[in-house]
Amino acid sequence: MQKKKVLKLFVMKDTLTVLISATADQTICSSLINSNMELTVDTAMLPCPDPYRPLQLESLTWIDQLFVYKEPHPDECFDEVCCGIKPDNRYKVKDNVGNVLFSILEDSDYCSRHLYQGRSFIMNVINESNKEVIRLVHPFVCGSFNHELEVQSPPGFTIGHVRQNWHVCLPQFTVENKRGEAVAKIAGPFLPLTCCVDQNFELVSLNGAATDEPFGEIIKPFSCSVINTGADFVLRFPSDLDVQMKATLLGACILIDFMHYDKPKQQILCLLKYLSPLAVFTLFTLK
Repeated sequence: MQKKKVLKLFVMKDTLTVLISATADQTICSSLINSNMELTVDTAMLPCPDPYRPLQLESLTWIDQLFVYKEPHPDECFDEVCCGIKPDNRYKVKDNVGNVLFSILEDSDYCSRHLYQGRSFIMNVINESNKEVIRLVHPFVCGSFNHELEVQSPPGFTIGHVRQNWHVCLPQFTVENKRGEAVAKIAGPFLPLTCCVDQNFELVSLNGAATDEPFGEIIKPFSCSVINTGADFVLRFPSDLDVQMKATLLGACILIDFMHYDKPKQQILCLLKYLSPLAVFTLFTLK
């Protein structure tokens, strides 16, 4: 008596997922097929797409510029200036026509923020659908060196790293892919001598030859610069660059801001110690 072959199909709307369970003499396989395709065993043998591909980064596909805006919070700034309470960092990321692509929210505790230079933090990158699509993880660092940032997308799956390279006076970083392989370097300027011009962190090849042209850059615009659109940072890279690398460069921008520009504001209470007792008395008794 011939053994009957049983096919069990589990169908989802629009894009149909076909799971075929069969007898021992059949191969169990799964595939994604379109709703207008015929459900056949041959169709079901099509290869599956990579389940770890970050589809949530599609908004970066043809982007060649990103504008990063650091969001001020007047109430928290008052607390920082008066009491030294460091607020968490928040950013908006826009494309070159002003569309908001991501919101970045820092997730850290009060004690960590008071360690400043070497504190640990997690940045949650939220898209326009209020879904976390990228996570930036910075571990605690003892001192001012060996900073690194892990970039995950989706959260839990590493797609790149940014690691600080030690240098006497120049900010330098190595950009790595999801396999931990170095793919590029970021070379910054000597910051004390660039206070009145744009500060460019150039994306260069690994060999660092003087003849190599940078193929991307992270710019901290000067306030009077012609490229200044009110953004705190401008990222430029080839439009055909892999979206995972674009997300990693966004993480590099956040790390650069954290290390070189996110300085605590001077507290008013600390300034009072430089005043004479008479001046302090006058300040607090004036009506």
